[in-house]
Parts: sequence; C-alpha cells; structure tokens
Amino acid sequence: MISVVIPTYKNKGNIAECINSVISQTYKGPIEIIVVDDNDPASEARKTMEAQMEAFANNDTVRYIRHEKNKNGAAARNTGIKASKGEYIAFLDDDDLFLPKKLEKQLTYLEDHPEYEATYCLAQNYDKTPFQATPYTGDVSKHLLMLESHMFTPSLMFRREPLLAIKGFDESFRRHQDYELLLRFFDAGYKMGCVPEVLIELGNSEGQNAPDGKKLEDLKAFFFSKFSRFIDKYDKEEPGYAKKVYATHYALVFVKYLKDKKIFSAIRVFNKYFFKSPKQFYTVVMGRLKAHL
Repeated sequence: MISVVIPTYKNKGNIAECINSVISQTYKGPIEIIVVDDNDPASEARKTMEAQMEAFANNDTVRYIRHEKNKNGAAARNTGIKASKGEYIAFLDDDDLFLPKKLEKQLTYLEDHPEYEATYCLAQNYDKTPFQATPYTGDVSKHLLMLESHMFTPSLMFRREPLLAIKGFDESFRRHQDYELLLRFFDAGYKMGCVPEVLIELGNSEGQNAPDGKKLEDLKAFFFSKFSRFIDKYDKEEPGYAKKVYATHYALVFVKYLKDKKIFSAIRVFNKYFFKSPKQFYTVVMGRLKAHL
C-alpha cells in the first residue's frame, strides 16, 4: 500500500483536482489518501473544505481528518503519517498535482533499488515549465543546504520505517520543514534516489503565505541555529562552502526586503552577507529577480 498525505489550509487550491490526481494514478495497487484539515474549526476555510470533501464521502480510499485547532503544515503531515498504514508514504500539497505515473514510477524505483530508503522526482511549474534540476542521489545534504536540489515535498516518497525512525517532521519549523526533515534523514545514514522524470506539477499559490522580509530573516536565523554543524562539516571539506551557503540564503532575504520596499533592511543584509561570497549572492539575486519579471 502507498499512503498519500495531503495537508490542507486556507483552501489554497482545488482540493478535488488534487485528490483526483492521486485517484487517477496508473499504479493499480492499494492506495490510501489521507487529507488532514489544519483549518481552525470555526473558520470559513473549514466550512468550505468540509463542503468540498463531501464529494469523496463514499470513496473508501479517501480519509478526511480534521485538526481540533490550527497547528501547522509539519503537524498536519505528522497527523497523516501517524494515521497511515502504507508501506510507502508520499506527500502532496493541496494546490499541487501528481502526474499520472508518479506513484507507479517511484514505487518501481524503490523496489528496484533497495539501497535507497526514499526517492524524489523532478517537477514542472503550473505553466508546464519544467524546473531545471540536476538529479542527485545518496546523501544530498550538501546540495540541499545550497538550495540546489529542488526536492519539493510532493516529489518525495519514503519507505515507512525510516520515516518513522526519524519521527517525521519537526513541528517547531514553520518553513523549511522538508529541508529539516531531509537533513535529519541523511544524518541518520539514509540515502535518497531520484527518478529523473517530471512527475509532479506545482501550483501557483506559493506567494499567498510567504513571510515578509523580517519573518524570513528570522526563519533563516532559526534554520542556521539548527544546522550550523552540517555547514561547518562541509566547510572543513570544502573551505568557503559556509560563506556560499549564507550568501545563498540571505540573498533571498535581501530580495524580499527589496520587494517589501524596506530599503534600509535590504542594505543591512547586503552589507553583512554580500561580501561572504559576492558571486554567489549576485547569482541568486539575479536569478530570483529574473524569475519574477
């Protein structure tokens, strides 16, 4: 059995289309779809979601779990993991879609490659444009910290036991939840394989809940406080690596402050992080600005 966990919050996308993209998979083995509603029970979003889920009330493959209060995406995914029964666990966000062969391809890959405890696939944007990504395998921590891997949460499929062994997602993370999970996954000695095909489509709601510059800067500080030991380890192997990582992440904070028109904050971040790795900082900034032109 494959369990697919779908957290939902504020009705960002079309939950019916999302669920149907799992129901219509070419994989014909048993599938369970666990939708975890993280909306506050008194909210309009909860009422809307309950109305939409009525369409699946008689579908035995779909389970609908309601949180008693809003927690966060990590908590919703953990609720789904705990409720799941599958030997394999995959994730899908409520505004994203599985392409038809996603589960079949990834399950076949894992059965053919027992040396890997999980796998990911490539992705395309909502406008059908594929993300340009290099397929990585093994311990991908080094690329993950540099934001090079494009391992989106819906691209992942895990064997059940390793995911339970690392105790799922860290619910203290409001962002970077997938990165945090994967860094602990690799730190535990597990390895990741890659199906180098586009098998998911990402939705167009990324900016709806995006933090402002200050919150993003705080999130980065929290992230680095948790994972500095990983960065330091790779910096010993490759001197200058740490400076590139900090330049990469804080270049994104710089761009966000610019978009927020917080010029003095943008200048402060620039002065602190640009000179750690000027080329890396410039490359990230230009790439992000071009993506939004």
